[in-house]
Amino acid sequence: MEWTTVNFGKHLGLTLPQIIFKDADWFFYAYEKGFFKGEHARQAYELYRRARSIKVPPRNGQTMLVEYVIHHDFRKGTDKFGTMRLIADGPGLERLNVSSVIDFYIPRSYASYDKTGNKNFVAALKAILFGNPSKRMKRKACEDFFNDDDNFDLP
Repeated sequence: MEWTTVNFGKHLGLTLPQIIFKDADWFFYAYEKGFFKGEHARQAYELYRRARSIKVPPRNGQTMLVEYVIHHDFRKGTDKFGTMRLIADGPGLERLNVSSVIDFYIPRSYASYDKTGNKNFVAALKAILFGNPSKRMKRKACEDFFNDDDNFDLP
């Protein structure tokens, strides 16, 4: 897909794949509120679909799942995204918060506004997918990732 740059707001001049790696919280908020129009709406829909179904890479031929670690603040009675890690698929995982796909939306599903959770998510995602939680995601890397169908478990 040829990604167009956003022509409004605080992410003016960035493409949607860049935005989701930089500020997933804002992307999901804007998507849910219908901020995107025309071609941007079509691209946002496709990015939303893909961001919610990233394939979990196998390790040493073993099928892996992603485990989401959620922190509960007992004083406030709220949950926040902590991190995620890969675990081998197998018996005894019923009580864990595991999934067969990596879902960019997970931090937002626990807290509608969680900048720290989203930063933790992106760092863990980069560690899992690229082996480096600090990997710089420039425009081409962001777009290439979301353009590669092999990165997603789509129907």
